[in-house]
Amino acid sequence: MQKLVPLVSISPLAKERLTQVLKNEKAEDSYLRIEVYESGGCACSGGYRYAMSLEKDPRPSDIVEKVDGLTVMVDGRNADLIRGSKIDYHESIQRRGFKIENPNVHTEACGCGGH
Repeated sequence: MQKLVPLVSISPLAKERLTQVLKNEKAEDSYLRIEVYESGGCACSGGYRYAMSLEKDPRPSDIVEKVDGLTVMVDGRNADLIRGSKIDYHESIQRRGFKIENPNVHTEACGCGGH
């Protein structure tokens, strides 16, 4: 039987920050929703952008998986696109926040200098 690649992996720092957000929002029992939007835009994103939110319940079309103690969900239409991605957390002088690194998009053509 073939082992299914998890929807996402979560870096230790991202897990720490997500756990902190859940606690601060008093939402420890919430699901982490990952949304995928077609954005056109830069090739480094493969023409996609991502959003994360906390929700109480999945929708009927959602794929739901436990990842490192967190419950993650994504719309079934986007599961194959996001599967295998990594959620990380970055901090710099200019910005801080979560970043989704998706191995399913190709960035070779990108010249934006943003990575």
